[in-house]
Amino acid sequence: MVQFYVLSILVNLLGGFLLAGDVLSKRFASFDVRDKILKSEAYTLIFAIIAGIAGIFKIISVFHGDIPIIGDLLPAIASITLALYFLCKHLIEKKGILDGTLATIDMFIENYKTLIGIACIIIAFLHFLFPRVLFL
Repeated sequence: MVQFYVLSILVNLLGGFLLAGDVLSKRFASFDVRDKILKSEAYTLIFAIIAGIAGIFKIISVFHGDIPIIGDLLPAIASITLALYFLCKHLIEKKGILDGTLATIDMFIENYKTLIGIACIIIAFLHFLFPRVLFL
């Protein structure tokens, strides 16, 4: 469906900017809005839910002529990764829940946060430019 196509692009682009914001804020001075969004409990939880919905429905819904599941694999994985990261951040920092699995996911994504953010931005742009390419 076209709605999930647009939602996937927006989620991956915004999530990529939020994850890679440390590097991007050094280059662009007007990138301070990111800190306000990340410190807000409501924004992180809502973004995690929207990213999860976009990722799951990107796997389920298929454009005419696309290969099911494989057709939009990278944007779906990027959206689900963003959802996991922001949900883990919300549960660990805001609710104080520290489970072994949550800590492992958070530590892995935190170590590669900038790389994952830039990858999400690139995936969003490529998915926008080439909607029918396999894996994008």
